[in-house]
Amino acid sequence: MPKIIQSFLWTAVGRLTSVGLISTIYILSGSRVADSQAAESKQFLWEVETPQNQVYLLGSIHVLSQNDYPLPPMMETAFEEAEKVVFELDLNELESLETQSVMLEKATPPGGQTLRDLVQPETYQVVENTMNDLGFPIQIFSNFEPWFVSVSLVALQLQRLGFDPQYGVDRYFFEKAIADQKQILTLETVEEQLSLFDELPPEEQDKLLRQTLEEIDTLETSFQDMLVAWKTGDTQTLENLILTGFQDYPVLEDKIFRDRNQKWMAKIDGFLGDDEDYLIVVGAGHLVGEEGLVEMLRDRGYSVEQH
Repeated sequence: MPKIIQSFLWTAVGRLTSVGLISTIYILSGSRVADSQAAESKQFLWEVETPQNQVYLLGSIHVLSQNDYPLPPMMETAFEEAEKVVFELDLNELESLETQSVMLEKATPPGGQTLRDLVQPETYQVVENTMNDLGFPIQIFSNFEPWFVSVSLVALQLQRLGFDPQYGVDRYFFEKAIADQKQILTLETVEEQLSLFDELPPEEQDKLLRQTLEEIDTLETSFQDMLVAWKTGDTQTLENLILTGFQDYPVLEDKIFRDRNQKWMAKIDGFLGDDEDYLIVVGAGHLVGEEGLVEMLRDRGYSVEQH
């Protein structure tokens, strides 16, 4: 079963490859889900109704293909009904020179070290072989930390398979919110997202890179399975596909999901007490599991309905 590479697809990869240091990224065109099946399925969309407002939570895939549009009507309805739209971060910041500078700083090893200094010799050899297979010299990643090389290799493989970065669900609604002059709010900063991987100990980064290299050939099949689960609102399958990828990385799982969800809930509690309606768009992985936002809301006594 694919492991950590699946989790990359729902966290940093879609973000980090958008800032200009890597050229393009992913998703498979189309889906294996038949139209009739999709029509009968739920969506990755939940509604919380309070005495004073409605708050929708939409699980995003950070990239999709043009063939995956239009999105389900209920997602469009949730957007239309919301006065305010909330995203993980300000997507316009991804293209700024400041963000690229921050990313370069976090991806660069301290003290003049190189990738060869930070990983086991066998790991470095596998990286070099993989880069040769992809048609890129190892030298372009010599001065980056292992976590960044992991993300980059996934992006390069997806680019090689012909994937496109333009059609993420969050990007779609972000641009739509700007066009409709809706108020846009964010849950965290780009720097906070970059720090998730940068703060991993060197041995964890080496382990992460090795596993990414071992699983990269399964990327196409893995992502199709995840996409099918997302399109049919199959929360259990998506939870299994994403969260089990972290079974060897409990520290990283806490950083990416549990800790961030807890921080976000402080802001979401405020949204639920407002008198205006909200659409909250976050990665789909944040909405599943016992420590996902949906269950956290239910634990607080809210009625949360999946559409």
